[in-house]
Amino acid sequence: MSADRVLYDWTPDVRSYAVRLGLSLMGVECRMQAVDMDLPAPHHADGLLAGECPPVLECAGVRLTRPGTILHYIARQPDVARAWLDPAHEWAILDWLDFGVSALDTLASARGAALATAMPVPPATGALDAVLRRMEDHMAVREMDGHDWFAAPAASIADVMLFVVFALSADVGVERDTCPALRRWARGLRALPGFAVMPGVPDYA
Repeated sequence: MSADRVLYDWTPDVRSYAVRLGLSLMGVECRMQAVDMDLPAPHHADGLLAGECPPVLECAGVRLTRPGTILHYIARQPDVARAWLDPAHEWAILDWLDFGVSALDTLASARGAALATAMPVPPATGALDAVLRRMEDHMAVREMDGHDWFAAPAASIADVMLFVVFALSADVGVERDTCPALRRWARGLRALPGFAVMPGVPDYA
């Protein structure tokens, strides 16, 4: 089945990492097509359409270009454990997945701005600070209620998306020492079978 799934992937991109991480945790094989978006458009990978940016998933005639939609699609495949999109908690999972996608876009913009400068210029992090505060407050309450994950009894696609936001927020100088609940939650996700790191990024947790 992996030959039928093609992921156009840009290694340093946080959105691409979210999809790679989700695929790995869910045990889904996929043919990877590397793309370097720093090169001029004519040198991008064959098969990537004009105006598209990774991640892009092609599978069984479906073409998806947003990380949240890709994870949602993969979690619905028959060879993936139902816990990743637990039907009993699906609306809560999708709600936090949507929150995570918006937060990931915010992170990608801040990270891109920081990496694009010739001199190190700390990006504005107010929006990400607010994101992590909401996540921390939620997980602190979840812990008190005896839960380990954001939206369901087991790890879900929402946890995958939110983990990337939390883990890579350190790249842009977001303070995480005030997020003990999130640090414990992140260690739990790192311990799951199939966890994959972001190449070239230190392990901050």
